[in-house]
Amino acid sequence: MNLIRTLPAALAATLLTSALLATGCVAFVPVPAAVPEAAPAPPPAAAPEPPPDRTFAVLAINDVYRIEGVEDGARGGLARVRTLRAELEASHPDLLLLHAGDFLFPSFASRTFRGAQMVDVLNLLDGDKAAFDERMLVTFGNHEFDKGDLDDAAMLDRRIEESAFHWLGSNVDFATGDDGRPLVAAHNLGRRALRDAGGVKVGIFSLTTEGTRPEYVSGFEPLEETARRETEALRRAGAEVVIALTHLEVEQDVDLLRTLCEPVGLPGGDDAGCPDLVIGGHDHDAQAREVEGRWVLKADADAVSANVVEITLPGDGGPPRVEHRLVELGSDVAPDPAVAAAADAWGRLHDHLFCSKLGAADGCLGQALGRTRVRLVAEELNIRRFETNLGDWIADLMLTAFDEPEERRAAPPAGRYLEAPPAQAAGKPDRRPLVAFINSGSLRLNQDLPAGEVTRQDVEELFAYPAPLVLLEIDGATLKKVAARAVDGWSGNGWWLQIAGFAFRHDPRAGTAADLTLLTADGPRPLRDGDRLLAVTQRYLVDPEMGNQDGYRMLSPKQILVARGDLKEMVIDALRQTGEAGIAPQLEGRICNPLQEGPCLAVAP
Repeated sequence: MNLIRTLPAALAATLLTSALLATGCVAFVPVPAAVPEAAPAPPPAAAPEPPPDRTFAVLAINDVYRIEGVEDGARGGLARVRTLRAELEASHPDLLLLHAGDFLFPSFASRTFRGAQMVDVLNLLDGDKAAFDERMLVTFGNHEFDKGDLDDAAMLDRRIEESAFHWLGSNVDFATGDDGRPLVAAHNLGRRALRDAGGVKVGIFSLTTEGTRPEYVSGFEPLEETARRETEALRRAGAEVVIALTHLEVEQDVDLLRTLCEPVGLPGGDDAGCPDLVIGGHDHDAQAREVEGRWVLKADADAVSANVVEITLPGDGGPPRVEHRLVELGSDVAPDPAVAAAADAWGRLHDHLFCSKLGAADGCLGQALGRTRVRLVAEELNIRRFETNLGDWIADLMLTAFDEPEERRAAPPAGRYLEAPPAQAAGKPDRRPLVAFINSGSLRLNQDLPAGEVTRQDVEELFAYPAPLVLLEIDGATLKKVAARAVDGWSGNGWWLQIAGFAFRHDPRAGTAADLTLLTADGPRPLRDGDRLLAVTQRYLVDPEMGNQDGYRMLSPKQILVARGDLKEMVIDALRQTGEAGIAPQLEGRICNPLQEGPCLAVAP
């Protein structure tokens, strides 16, 4: 047995070393060191802190036709927008200002200045008229194209060039000239924009309704296709949030999000072509619609209100969070002095030029044409949703447009129930029931008139466009279609009607017009499909050559019996004829709505 192999390792090593030394052999045999105890494991590394949330803000307006606001400047107007912007920039220095279209036309002043006054005052909204405002972007509304002749392209291009801010026209294809260049090709006009705000890369594109197609626009690209293309392009360019700046009907905005977007937070959802937010215009009344967890937001017309939106991009990578509030721009918001002074200067110049053209002294716009003994309701939240007393009075006046003799045409009817006597239309006395209707989008005052004087400016602002009248022959079935179109997409649309000679029940929940009733000399009776009727309306609702007819495609120039006059001049004559006695129209219950108290003339079949 090898003794050393059987001894403990430490003792064997000692004996071996002693033996080697005794024999004179020099050697070194290391003694193994003691094995230390295992060191404790280091604590796990703390999870890295997620990046902080990033927030940016947007101020949004739309459909601004009056630089000074409404109610003699007591509400709305661009001077109050400037005040609000300055306040918001104290906490959001890189605030984005978006305008969703309709401002060059069709205001009263734009008949003279062709939108130059609007651009001039909008250039002041950053506080520096000479500086280019990189943080303000606008899109085209349908009324930007009111001047639609080929020669008007140069005027539009000039207005855009004069703008110290960016224009977007993502789905608008401008026609090219003989040199191959687009007829509208200003340096500050583009398809899309990318901005840094609050540490977030924000992409913005636009969509414009095809309601008006001027000769210098070759076409409008499809909404869904454009939105998907532009959103994807912006995301490829680094956009973390994409905003669609639109001038569409609200239902079109809603349908767009439903089509393009998965519900927010859906695992595996593909939203590459889906915008995160829609800032819109065209409807004139404030809207806040949530679709698939995203928002469609619109403010009231004439900057009576504005949307303030804060968008937060979570540090943990979740979807953007959107917080929004509608800010009323009333008398409690002080107008910015510089912007107010510019608006006032344009107003004085307009008064001078208009009065000079009439051969009148300055100040003629403030002179009274007549009086009203009651408040006339013309504010758009009412006149585009309900029957109003001003709407009743104007529609009653239309009923007299084709009366004879000539001097009686401007006099308002005395009674509630009316008959049609236009012998010139049929060659003999005609006892067919007579009705009248006008789209509220043609009555653009957007403010109530208090009891007292009605001025020339009031009437000129009420009628932004010429309003030639026509007498039609239609049947009862067609009138039912007219009423159905009036309530379609309620509320706040320009195609909503003010009416005379008939009545109906409007159910806003069901979206129906029912119990159509003729108001005849013998009293109200149910309308029958086969009834032969005479109807007075604006030519715009009948003639496709004048525009899109506000959707009243059941009407046609073939139905016209007689064309005559202009409604604005009839209103002026009627006010003058009433003199100091004035007018005092009352609601009669022609359009019965459970949301509006009052009488109802509609009868069930």
